Order: sequence, then structure tokens, then C-alpha cells
Amino acid sequence: MFTFIYKNLKSLILSIALMFSLYSFSNSYELESESINTNEKTAIVTGSNRGMGLGWVQHFLSEGYTVVATARKPDMATELQNLKKKYKGKLFIQKLDVTSEEDQAELGEMLKKKNLKIDIAISNAGVTVQEDFGNWTVKGFEINFKVNTIGVALFAQTIAPYLKNGATLVNLSSGAGSITYQKKSSPLDAYRVSKAGVNMLTRNLSARLDDRQIIVVSITPGGVKTDMNPNGKLSVAEAIPIMYESISKLTMENSGTFINNKGKVMAW
Repeated sequence: MFTFIYKNLKSLILSIALMFSLYSFSNSYELESESINTNEKTAIVTGSNRGMGLGWVQHFLSEGYTVVATARKPDMATELQNLKKKYKGKLFIQKLDVTSEEDQAELGEMLKKKNLKIDIAISNAGVTVQEDFGNWTVKGFEINFKVNTIGVALFAQTIAPYLKNGATLVNLSSGAGSITYQKKSSPLDAYRVSKAGVNMLTRNLSARLDDRQIIVVSITPGGVKTDMNPNGKLSVAEAIPIMYESISKLTMENSGTFINNKGKVMAW
């Protein structure tokens, strides 16, 4: 009788041990399947719901990157949502108004929570408010400067702790931001000033991030046809690969410079 009880007790203990082993394996598998492969490259793009921002997201996904795409109204970013379904587990969409300190803080928390380390950041979000001389307003200058310059500064500050050593931060500037080349009057005055500010930020950030070997550049994309620039000659699909190739060739010697889409240094 005692032998029978011992054998049954032994079988019960073995069964329980097996169940715990299977449970632990299952949990471990789930955690691993939900985690992000840190060996893959990660990119982050602001203003991703349309135009060049959307083009950057599509390009990075096609190159195998994990992508964080930010937009002011993610729920209305239909094309981004479709890409998320297509590239399951590769695209994270995050609400971000670059002028909102609250949104910036939430972006930082999201990057921390998901343990994302960024290889390349494209600070793309921007606006163009045109007002000719004689009709300048505080509001016009404020909107341009708040989004195009302050937004770029806050974004860089937010993502800095999550940039990998040796990463690249690209600030979308414009030929209109070059003081050297602006010799004619234009209703883009406030926009020009805001983009010149972006170039100064690039120079400052390059010095601040130099010890981590992080490359920081301003880039003018050239005449790209978007909602903001309907007269552009290059399509987004044409412009992004040209810029991507130039950015891929950058070294620390290029950090702190203002370049065109083909990598040529522009005059400040």
C-alpha cells in the first residue's frame, strides 16, 4: 500500500514540475516574441502623416528598419495606420505635436518603455506661413518659429538619451534658411528666419553630442513636390532615396554642417 501511494505521489510531483516548466517556457516565449530585436536598426521621423515625413517612414520600413512615426493626429493618419498593418511589429505610431512639452514627455516615456535605441532621427515636422513685408504679424513669425525652430530643439532634447552612440540626427532645413543665398524679398521672411535658426541649432547640437560620436546635420531636400511646396520638381519617392544615400555616407567630419540633398556643403 505504501509503495502504491509513493509511486502515485512521485507521479503527481513529476506532473506538477512538468506543468511549471511548460508554463515558464510559454511565458518566456511570449516575452521574447513581444520584445524588440535590438540588433535591428531603428529610425524615428516627425511629421510622418504626409509628404516627406510619410516618404521617410515608407523608405525606412522598406530598408528593414523598426520605425517610430510621429504625427499630431495619429488616428487621422490613414496611410500610417495602413503601413502599421502591413509591417506588423515594425512600426510604432506616436502622437507628437513638436511644440507640446507634454507630447514630448510622452514620446520620451514611450521610447524608454519599449527600450528603443535610435540609429537615425529625421526631424521633419515643419510649417510655412507666408506674410509679405508690410503685413508681418506676431502670429505669423510665432507659428513659423515655434514649429520649425523650437519644435526641432525640443525633439532633439527628448530623443538625445535614446540615440545610440554613433547615431545620426538630421534636421530638415531649407535653402531659404541660408543667409548667403537670400538676396531677394519674399513672403517667406518668417519661414527663412526660422530655418536659419534650425541651422544654428544643428551647429549647437553637434557640439553637445560630439562626445558620443553622434552626427548632426541640417539638410535642404531641394525642390520636393508636397502640399507645402506644390511647385517642387522632385517627387517624394525620388527625393528620399537621394537624401538617404547622402546621409548614409556622413562621418563625424560632416557633423555641424548644412548640406544639400546630394551631400554638398551649403553656405550658412
